[in-house]
Amino acid sequence: MDPALTAAAIGVGGTVIVGIAGFWASVRNTNKTTALALRAVELTEQGQVTDRYSKAIEQLGSDKLDVRIGGIYALERIARDSPRDHPTIMEVLGAFIREHSREQWPPAEPGAEPPAQRTRPDVQAAATVIGRRTVQYDSQPINLVRADLTRADLTRANLAGALLSLVSLSGADLTDADLIGAIWSAVTPVPHGWQRDELGLLTPGRAGDSGDTAAE
Repeated sequence: MDPALTAAAIGVGGTVIVGIAGFWASVRNTNKTTALALRAVELTEQGQVTDRYSKAIEQLGSDKLDVRIGGIYALERIARDSPRDHPTIMEVLGAFIREHSREQWPPAEPGAEPPAQRTRPDVQAAATVIGRRTVQYDSQPINLVRADLTRADLTRANLAGALLSLVSLSGADLTDADLIGAIWSAVTPVPHGWQRDELGLLTPGRAGDSGDTAAE
C-alpha cells in the first residue's frame, strides 16, 4: 500500500478512536450528572417527607380534636406517597388507637353519669386509615391489642392477620370487613359471622352460624 495512504488510514483510524473515546467519556459524564441529579431530587423528596411527617406527628399530639384528625389524614397521604414509610405510619396509628381508644367518649358532663361509650372521632379516623391502607406495603401485622372500638365503623376494613387480642368490637359495623387470620383472644366474644379456630385465628363462620357476637 502507498505509504501516504497508509498514513492517512492510520490518521483517520486514530481520529475515529479518539472520537469514540470522547463520545463514551461524554456519555459517562452525562450518566454521572444524571445520577447526581436524581440523587439530589431523591434527597429533596426525602427531606420533604420528613418535614411532613414531623408536622403530622405534632398535629397528632394536639389537644384539639380537629387538628389531630388532620394529622391522621396527613399521615395517610405520606404513607401513600412514600411506601417505605408506610409500616412506620401504620405502627404509629395503631399505637394511637391502643392508647386513646379506651378514653371515655363522649365526655361526661360534670356530675352526670357517663354516656354510652362509642369510638372517639380521631380514633375512628385512625381506624379508617388503617382499614383502607395499601396492604402490600405492610411489613408487620397491624397491632390493635386491647383497643376499644365500641360502635366503630369498620365497614370494608382490611384487618386480615391483625393482632386483635382483647379488642372490644361491641356494636361495631363489620360489614364486608376482612378479619381472616386475625389473632383473637379466647376470652373475648367472637364477632358475628366469624369463628375462632384452634390456633386462635379468625375464620369466616359456617353458613347459618351466628357466632358469639361482639357486634350486636
